[in-house]
Amino acid sequence: MKRALLAATAVITSSFSPLMTTPAFANPPITDTTGLTPQQICDNQLKPDYSSDFQTMPTNPVYGDWTPDGPPTPTTPAGDPEGHGTPTASGITYNGSYYRNGGSPNVWGGGSATLTYPQTQQLYHFEQDVSRTETFDCYVWKIVGHDTLVDPAGLQSTGNTTVEHDTQPAPDDYVITNVPFVVYGQTVISLICISPNSGTKSKPGYWVAMHGFTGSCTTASTIAAGTIPSGNAPTDDVGITYFPNN
Repeated sequence: MKRALLAATAVITSSFSPLMTTPAFANPPITDTTGLTPQQICDNQLKPDYSSDFQTMPTNPVYGDWTPDGPPTPTTPAGDPEGHGTPTASGITYNGSYYRNGGSPNVWGGGSATLTYPQTQQLYHFEQDVSRTETFDCYVWKIVGHDTLVDPAGLQSTGNTTVEHDTQPAPDDYVITNVPFVVYGQTVISLICISPNSGTKSKPGYWVAMHGFTGSCTTASTIAAGTIPSGNAPTDDVGITYFPNN
């Protein structure tokens, strides 16, 4: 629409003889921060006389870069809630499977447990409020009689500015809350038996059962012929490492 008007104005300018007017200073530029459109700003420069038959339109727009207005905000979930932080385990039930960790003499046992995470995290879609400055001129004109274009210098303005606002998609991110997240029946491997001290043959020591294991550590050690990767060794204060259910 603007291009059509500009094209039409160019034809008028070249086809009709302009009316001679007294030179005048151009309108001072307007800086708006209230959300007016360029067309509204140009219209406001004609106030208070709307009966003069003058028309106006913004021209020569120059746009600044979009810049964020504050931090992004979450909108809708993009994933399911899940635990965040280091979990604690309770209610461990062992299933009779035993392992050695990288050939260690200690014994690990497989089973299930309830894991309680201190926080809950959930992946969300985010959006970002942004704004940019638009600089433009206001062209004012009217047709007098049959073919005379009138565009007085005193009604023109240059360097008007307004601030345009928009909302754009932002990258997905996690929202973390201080709400505990509980997983029931999680598959776990736990340290169940610490081996006796074999450094002093005269005092070999005894097996020490760990983390609620009530079976025979000697029997578990004999059965634990396999290994699990050493990177899966328990690292938290309850000696629990867990694997996804799949």
